[in-house]
Amino acid sequence: MRRIALIIAFLMVLSYRTSGFSQDYRNRREPAVIEEQQPEPEMYVANNRLYLKNAPVGKRVEIITIIGNKIREIYITSRDFEYELNLPRAIYIFRMDGMVKKFVIK
Repeated sequence: MRRIALIIAFLMVLSYRTSGFSQDYRNRREPAVIEEQQPEPEMYVANNRLYLKNAPVGKRVEIITIIGNKIREIYITSRDFEYELNLPRAIYIFRMDGMVKKFVIK
């Protein structure tokens, strides 16, 4: 009787390894999805002009005074974007898609 139980246990172990739950099946991974990383957008102001590089097209840049008044919204139309600001001398906050920068217009 004991011998029959050992044979049954042995056959169960063998059938477990050769069934659909084999080690190859358990270690199979989903195909890797490679996401193309976009370079970080750059924003700077020079000579009363706003320059954007690697900007997300279709997003907007909000220009806010240091007191908190929003004075302008600019919609980005290309990845390398340039815009004439024509702003008076002051300190401004530029906000774009989670990026916030402070610039002084002289």
